[in-house]
Amino acid sequence: MKRMTPLLAVLLGLLALPALAAVAAVAAVAAPATVRIVSPPPGQPIFGPIEIRAEVRGAAVRKVEFYLDSLRVGVVEAPPWRVVVDVGHENAEHAIEVVAHGPSGLVGSASLRTLPLQVDDEIEVGLQQLYVVVDRSGQRVHDLKREDFTVLDNGVPQEIVTFERGEIPFTAVLLVDSSTSMAGRRLVTAVDGAKNFVGGMNRLDEAKLMLFSDRILLETPFTSIPSILTLGLSSLEAKGGTALNDALYLGLKRLEGRQGRKVVILVSDGVDIESVLPMEQVQRIARQSNAVLYWLRQRRADQEALPQTQIFSAWRDGEGHRRELERLHSAVLESGGRIETLDSLDQIQTALQTLLRELREQYVLGYYSNQSKGRGTWHDLELRVRGDGLKIRTQEGYLER
Repeated sequence: MKRMTPLLAVLLGLLALPALAAVAAVAAVAAPATVRIVSPPPGQPIFGPIEIRAEVRGAAVRKVEFYLDSLRVGVVEAPPWRVVVDVGHENAEHAIEVVAHGPSGLVGSASLRTLPLQVDDEIEVGLQQLYVVVDRSGQRVHDLKREDFTVLDNGVPQEIVTFERGEIPFTAVLLVDSSTSMAGRRLVTAVDGAKNFVGGMNRLDEAKLMLFSDRILLETPFTSIPSILTLGLSSLEAKGGTALNDALYLGLKRLEGRQGRKVVILVSDGVDIESVLPMEQVQRIARQSNAVLYWLRQRRADQEALPQTQIFSAWRDGEGHRRELERLHSAVLESGGRIETLDSLDQIQTALQTLLRELREQYVLGYYSNQSKGRGTWHDLELRVRGDGLKIRTQEGYLER
């Protein structure tokens, strides 16, 4: 066998350089990304809204997926690689996984498990959340920080342990009055507004539509798909009287067991004729649910000429109806919601879109109360904010669970 001359070896080496460079380039592209979960820490208990944050290094990354207990809860296509998700208040173990996708289809991933709180005696972890709207001269204020807020629970300052903007998912019940006064185009306009509201929600938000008169005429499942809200509507007609209290009670009951931010949106003139339940009972369950109530109040054509004291029904006299209306006002404001009067149903779509923006622009504050007074006791809340000319709106209190 002939030995390779030094000159030939050099020439072959030079020819091999481009091939080696190509192999190295392919290897660099094919190398998976390195993924590390920065938050939450492994082995620690987690409750309520948490931030899942990852550090991704190495290969180019096209997107990063976040999973909680095998359910995908977020997809991010550019750094920072983070999502906020509500894990609920159950003292349970959770599995978190972060998967990075590169342009070649290869992935890098990381996972961790959080552990339940280990104690000798069972304890209730009661994270109290406040949903806060802040504005100055009618304009939303978006740049406040955790230290700008002070929470007083029964007059005692509390430590704010979670602080987020309106990224927290919500579950909404859309209650639309479908009594005889809503016949024809009015009902179609109201349902279209509800459908557009759902179309503007984030992927983890859910809503259900409930049409009511003196009974529930139609109820959809909780969904984030607008087309589902129209199922069964083709043959539906507005009819019957108005049982507002009964419908609001059922809407609040539908939110029982749902985690995170809960919202009820009522579209009605507020004149209840047929309800068996008093508003006092509705307000009690509203307090228990911690749901935020919004009332889009339709102005009736005869509203100014027909004082509430002239409304009579089988259940209440004129004075009774006046008190019911006052309690409805009180329940909405106490929950941290608001009342918006609509002069026509054509305004409903704009009103619902404005409400959706408000939910996105809320601050979400969480704390563990150091003022336990026993299950079922009422806590007065006061929220203060640092800054000139700022107005805040949030719930006025809550029932201890």
